Amino acid sequence: MEWTDEGIVLGVRKHGESSAIVELLTRDHGRHLGMVRGGAGSKMRPMLQPGNSVRATWRARIDEQLGYYLMEA
Repeated sequence: MEWTDEGIVLGVRKHGESSAIVELLTRDHGRHLGMVRGGAGSKMRPMLQPGNSVRATWRARIDEQLGYYLMEA
């Protein structure tokens, strides 16, 4: 399962040492959670501030899984 959409960052929680769980409000898929690898690092942290607009690709094996995001500003 994979989709790409634009969204607004609603919230971010740290997950493990360097990953983050990100909550997005997307145009076509509504409110959606996903893991961002390296999301707690210094390079991704400025992009993952609540209120920022991002373009995200969400991927998971099946729709019910948490999945992960690949993001760009």
